[in-house]
Amino acid sequence: MALSLKPQHLKRYKDIALLLFKYGRGDLVNRAGLGDLLPEAPGNSDNAPAANELADDLEKLGPTFIKLGQLLSTRPDIVPQAYADALTRLQDRCEPIPFTEIEAILQSELDVRLKGFGSIDPKPLAAASIAQVHHATLRDGREVALKVQRPAIREQVQADLEALVEVAHFLDEHTGTGERYGVALMFDEFRKSLLRELDFRQEALHLTRIGRNLAEIPEIVIPQPIGDLSTSRVLTMEFIAGTKITSLSPLALLDIDGEDLADALFRAYLK
Repeated sequence: MALSLKPQHLKRYKDIALLLFKYGRGDLVNRAGLGDLLPEAPGNSDNAPAANELADDLEKLGPTFIKLGQLLSTRPDIVPQAYADALTRLQDRCEPIPFTEIEAILQSELDVRLKGFGSIDPKPLAAASIAQVHHATLRDGREVALKVQRPAIREQVQADLEALVEVAHFLDEHTGTGERYGVALMFDEFRKSLLRELDFRQEALHLTRIGRNLAEIPEIVIPQPIGDLSTSRVLTMEFIAGTKITSLSPLALLDIDGEDLADALFRAYLK
């Protein structure tokens, strides 16, 4: 039994089929009937693709597949460890979009409220699949982090998710691989999480709530949102300078009071 193909998703079905073929799962492509979308089956290579190629391929397919790569980077039970390690770069080192596009979104979302900013650095602090972050200052001098959603991402993500979830449910119901790993359940949770992530108002609410709940633990600081300068596609929050813990040298890690930090994290978890 083949997957029931929807015309509006044909391009994405083809992209998924090519990706599975390249990484040695042509059997799943044929089982789902997706091989018919390809003019000819891709030839088999004697050499398996390098692990970093998978990250590059997913990045080329856009935000939804970048998020999928982030998920797979935490699942070495599904992909080999070398691939999981290579996929971790997709967490915060994606290709940035031009600042002119960021400006257009800010103008559309904030309009006259843009006057509340004193300056916005055109060079992003970080670029991820859903959004990128810029350092900015308010007119009163406060430093903020400005998180801006990539253009037209909601429509693209929703269409991609429909295609991916359809394929996942088919594999779950008709292949041993899908049933073994619970592919359909994983993708259903992935879909729900990603759709929530597209509404920055939810993130602002979480920052406020978690900041209030953990206020009694001084070792943990939650940046608070600036409500007047935030929308569903733009999130302005307090800027907190810091260093990613995985970037610290072994010597720098020795200077951290691990016992106190572990105690603070445990108290926060219980709270």
